[in-house]
Amino acid sequence: MKKIGIITFHASHNCGSFLQAYALQRFLIKNNFDVEVINYSNDGQQQLYKIVFKNNSIKNILKNIVLLPRRKILKNTYKNYEKFIHDNLKLSKAKFSMIKELKDYKFNYEIFICGSDQVWNVTIDDFDESYFLPFVSNCKKIAYAPSFGAKKMSNYLSEEEMRKYIEYLNDFSLLTIREENGKKWLKEILNIDVPVVLDPTLLLEREDYQKIEDSYDENISGKYIFYYSPSYKPEINKLVNKISKKYGLRVIAWNPRSYYLKLMNFSNFYLPKKQNPGVYLSLIRDAELVITTSFHGTIFSTIYQKKFWVIKNGEMYGDDDRVRTLINQLCIADRLIPSNYNEDFDYLKEVNYKKYEEELANMKNFSQNTLLRGINNDNKA
Repeated sequence: MKKIGIITFHASHNCGSFLQAYALQRFLIKNNFDVEVINYSNDGQQQLYKIVFKNNSIKNILKNIVLLPRRKILKNTYKNYEKFIHDNLKLSKAKFSMIKELKDYKFNYEIFICGSDQVWNVTIDDFDESYFLPFVSNCKKIAYAPSFGAKKMSNYLSEEEMRKYIEYLNDFSLLTIREENGKKWLKEILNIDVPVVLDPTLLLEREDYQKIEDSYDENISGKYIFYYSPSYKPEINKLVNKISKKYGLRVIAWNPRSYYLKLMNFSNFYLPKKQNPGVYLSLIRDAELVITTSFHGTIFSTIYQKKFWVIKNGEMYGDDDRVRTLINQLCIADRLIPSNYNEDFDYLKEVNYKKYEEELANMKNFSQNTLLRGINNDNKA
């Protein structure tokens, strides 16, 4: 039985990040591999999800003042995420926070996999070069569905840094990517065609997620809209509020930090008392309608075959093709709509999942086979 180590953003207190890590590990376990997620979380990532912001700017000081009365809620959410991560992932016994620690450690994996998620986005706080596997030698390296997060590396790195990362990339046995822009950028720097594959969350079946669904609080009952966005923007909040009033549906939001910082507690949006990725799944499962701006919010709306809308925001008009690649792959581009409210529009329109199911089956078969061949092939791809 081949032993595999995965390095990704598993420790993020972000439902999509956790669920893609869970999905990749579970898919490989179902295919009879011995799999661990390397318990790596750098300082940048740890700072992102701390209860208190660093008091290093006026903006952060003001944020901490706003969140001070909510400290207990934030602590409970932090604990819920930590428990859920440790209960549902098989993690390495050793814990790491710096690349030097990874370089010094003697791993016993035969294969290392990096990805998925935005592990190759060089602009984010939790990025570092560990996700290009430079600490691995004499072992097979596989990149499964990593994302550049719509950030072309050469726009942010020096020529010297680019040479270093190209060297890292050339050392992989199998390179795959999650988005079309990523494929284009890899072609430019490596002169090879890299396959675009599905996010790991789409490699599993709905039943795999039912195993980790968690109950939400008793105050959530009846029909509701589940509204999930990494950054709750005022114009989209207004749209959701109007849809809520049109159909008489309650709105369930997410993420206490954003909820209170965006003053959404003064709206009619309800924040669940308990939050973790299992509750997130259950809220999508039971929603009358899902409204999201999120890549993984879109994915889980389709996995649970919900009525849903992806709201187009500014980033989607530029290089950020994460959602566009996904909806085009799966023939659900009609579920992407602008943020302006249309009184005559049917926001409860059913989704036609027939073509989606056909395309998903094809893409799933291709993605699964690409990954398994990469693992089982003893020759460098």
